[in-house]
Amino acid sequence: MRPGTVIAALLVAASVSCSNFKKKEEPAPPVIRYMNLKAVYGFSLNRNRDALDVKKKLDEKLARMKEVRGGLNEPATDHVALLDEYRGLDAELSALRGRSRYYKTKLLGQIDRAVKNVAKNLKADFIYNIGDELIYAKKEYDVTEEIMREIIRLEERSAPESR
Repeated sequence: MRPGTVIAALLVAASVSCSNFKKKEEPAPPVIRYMNLKAVYGFSLNRNRDALDVKKKLDEKLARMKEVRGGLNEPATDHVALLDEYRGLDAELSALRGRSRYYKTKLLGQIDRAVKNVAKNLKADFIYNIGDELIYAKKEYDVTEEIMREIIRLEERSAPESR
């Protein structure tokens, strides 16, 4: 066998074996979006009358409790009546706080479902909350309104009339 033939055969074998190594494709850059969780939570809260009612009552009772505490510091007041009122307010506040936690959990669950649906639809890899150390983002990446629309859609789907 001639040396030129051997070299040509080696070159052909090397090129065939190198063609089996495929170049790894570069992964696509991640899709990153952001939202304003405070705005979305406020939006959801305002759409839920029961949760809004509990929040209003809780705020009223807290304000009255603050007034009663101030009255207890006054020497010329009926401390017995104020202590009774204080104890009653404390019991009411405890019940209202429990209901408030229930609605907060419910609303955050709804927001979580909406965020996941929007992320899936946008093929987003990450959705950040605007308040969590996000220093700058272009408005075009804000998905807050899409999440609010998704909350409305989820509410309509789970409404008793649509079942």
